[in-house]
Amino acid sequence: MLGDRLSSLIPWEGLKLAAGAVLLSPFIPLLFMGEEYGETAPFQYFISHSDPELVEAVRRGRREEFGAFQWQGEPPDPQSEETFQRCKLNPHLLREEGHRLLREFYRELIRLRRRLAPLAFLSKEHMEVHGLEEERVLWVRRWKDEEQVFMAFNFGPTRLTVGLPVSGGIWRKSSTRRTKNGRGGGA
Repeated sequence: MLGDRLSSLIPWEGLKLAAGAVLLSPFIPLLFMGEEYGETAPFQYFISHSDPELVEAVRRGRREEFGAFQWQGEPPDPQSEETFQRCKLNPHLLREEGHRLLREFYRELIRLRRRLAPLAFLSKEHMEVHGLEEERVLWVRRWKDEEQVFMAFNFGPTRLTVGLPVSGGIWRKSSTRRTKNGRGGGA
């Protein structure tokens, strides 16, 4: 409701998991500004209208919207300079190690998406997905022609070891992926 970003709601490892799930999916990824480095400024609804009636109509609409969620108090004023300033991106966060590393992780995932044919090929028909509910693990196999990529996502709170149904063949492992038949390279 107050525009909290994912980076202020979950730990860094969860941000990396979300990045992998979005960027390695067979869809065009939509990233919100600053997501790639873990921006922490909220994104609240703001406006800059010159018509006072329109400003008041927007304020009234926002109060009604917040009221539908049993919001206590006054929502952030969308016309307020303070609301706008609170939402400005802080690129200086990239000087901090965690934010810089997250951005590098995004870059690596985008590089893999471009470089590996199964990840560049946007086809749900060339994808196999299985979930292990109790373990909170999702595994995905994507392929194009003879090249395959296998991914395992652990949505649980701890590290664990699980057996996953991976087809036979020669697999090469890197820190972020496995490729079949020797294609791809180390990350």
